Amino acid sequence: MVILILLGLLGVKAHPLIDKALLAASYFILPVLIMGRWKKWIYAATLDIPVLLLSLMPTVSAIWSTSAVDTIDFSKGVIRASLLGIYLATSYSLKGQMQIFTWVFGIGTVLSLVLTPSLPGYGRVGSGEWIGIYAYKNHAALMMALAAILFLLKALNQQQKNWIYWTLFSTAIVQLVLTEGKTCYAIFANSLFLLPLYNSVKQNHYKMRIFLVLIISLLLGTSTVLLFQNLEFIIVDTLGKDMDLNGRTAIWTLVMDKVHERPWLGYGASGFWGSKHALYVIYHTWAASVEHIGISPGQTKFNAHSGYLDFLLQYGFVGSSLMIYSYITIILRLVAILAATAKIETFWMMQTLVAILFVNVTERLGLIGYDTLWTIHVAIALSTALEQKRLQTPN
Repeated sequence: MVILILLGLLGVKAHPLIDKALLAASYFILPVLIMGRWKKWIYAATLDIPVLLLSLMPTVSAIWSTSAVDTIDFSKGVIRASLLGIYLATSYSLKGQMQIFTWVFGIGTVLSLVLTPSLPGYGRVGSGEWIGIYAYKNHAALMMALAAILFLLKALNQQQKNWIYWTLFSTAIVQLVLTEGKTCYAIFANSLFLLPLYNSVKQNHYKMRIFLVLIISLLLGTSTVLLFQNLEFIIVDTLGKDMDLNGRTAIWTLVMDKVHERPWLGYGASGFWGSKHALYVIYHTWAASVEHIGISPGQTKFNAHSGYLDFLLQYGFVGSSLMIYSYITIILRLVAILAATAKIETFWMMQTLVAILFVNVTERLGLIGYDTLWTIHVAIALSTALEQKRLQTPN
């Protein structure tokens, strides 16, 4: 049931009745799971205060939200996703969680391949881009990139029956290519570049912590320099986009104007795009010409096409600072645990977290939300906190 709920919360485009059934099941199952080990849940949740505050922030933001109804509805989903993350962290080891998500992404990958040819609205849509069983192209691309990363790591580290993981990996790669999600091409390529780092840790992880921090810092620094020095070539020639990033920069400029009107706490969770404040952005961008978006308060269904800008809109600089601090602390914990144990599951968690960070430059996926990606964030945060605590405790 947990695997099915995680799969449903990945953004699978299922029949409304199936969505309602999974939603109802999640609200029934989670309280039962909590009652059985509530003390352990509280202990785990308080090991990472930033993640705990981030999980509660949507609910608290209803106080200042410009669309309180939308905020309250959104916050219920965030609490459910957060509780599911706590469940994974307290019930499964790092290796167990990796295996659970192997099932989740494996089922999603296989269903996208075998079901979509016979179902209308799935598989190839619009201009021929592949979405599989997911909601839209870029979402499908991220799912396939994360799946490919996971299956590749399993295939390289599985001694028996690794042909299963190679088959799943190949299937995910084919579907990733079919999505034409070029940002996710870069995410997967980045994961390949980090593989030698893990191999060096496996061979000799004594005093590797400083080495790892230096390597990651160099990679990030070098990537940033190369990105800005070759921005036009990367965007226009390689990614096949215009310098306006398909109209995103116009949206980003106007969104920043609105951010500066409420800079500290923002407009509340899911509060901006359902309020009259969003009309300023809608009227002055291509969004006004898209019929299904709408341009009246309460009907606006749009986003900033950047997870970080949407986060700024919702929680302001206070919430964004907390999110940045949370990511830094989690990554540092992962580095420390990887240096101490050299476990493949720790490396997988780092790869997944980096992928989510990367994709949010131009998409809104994986930051505070009611989906499995936020569950993964919470699970990684609390699992690494518990693992670090275990490593620091004398035998």
